[in-house]
Amino acid sequence: MLKATIAIIASLLTFIPAVLSATDPIGGRYSFSLTTFSPNGKLPQLSHAIKATTLGSPIVAVRNLNGIALASLQTLPSPLMNDNGTPTFFKITNSIVLGHTGVNADGRVVANAAQRLAVEHAFTFQEEIPINVLLEELALLFQDYTMKAGVRPFGCSIVVASANDGIFAIDPAGTVTKVDQGVLILGKGNNEENIGNIKKSVQDHHTSQDMERILEKTIKENFTEFGVLSNCQSVIIASASVKEDKFKSSKISP
Repeated sequence: MLKATIAIIASLLTFIPAVLSATDPIGGRYSFSLTTFSPNGKLPQLSHAIKATTLGSPIVAVRNLNGIALASLQTLPSPLMNDNGTPTFFKITNSIVLGHTGVNADGRVVANAAQRLAVEHAFTFQEEIPINVLLEELALLFQDYTMKAGVRPFGCSIVVASANDGIFAIDPAGTVTKVDQGVLILGKGNNEENIGNIKKSVQDHHTSQDMERILEKTIKENFTEFGVLSNCQSVIIASASVKEDKFKSSKISP
């Protein structure tokens, strides 16, 4: 009787992990460690982090020949609050802005690291940090947290924007994506329909101020939960023209 019971338990211990990994490879037996690859060649914890970035507030970035504009939807827990304490957009230099979505605390850490890199570069070389140097350092920071023991990947994606250099996105894996001219959406609402609607609305002759109005209208119509802007929601805008190459916004953290 005892031998039969032991045999049944042993078979269950063998069967259950196989079922879990087959039905849910992300949450299966390979998900316990950051540096353990699953049989399909993925890092499950990194997949979790990328999933977290899609649940954050939407960030829409648009660039044409005249400038660049970014917009985000800020949802507050109460209409009596003006801010949630974590800015969506951070000024890295006069001509570079960083926006984040996903886990707000992680985004704040990345933004602070970017600002520190910019200050150190300016102090050492007496010039603004080039966009390619900033992107390389931030990508290395993201990638470093996918392989270190005792840490987890950042649960945020960021957009780095410069009026003269373009729009760049970095995901939790440290992959950098560039948009020369067009539309980039991070967080909720990142789908082909919304991207297509914005591309139709923004033309090459539009100024950065025109793009601000277009993005604000688009977010109010397509990115809010009920199709209208509620008392607890506001649209945050940052924009820059190619001539000035300097971002302006009423809600951008210095």
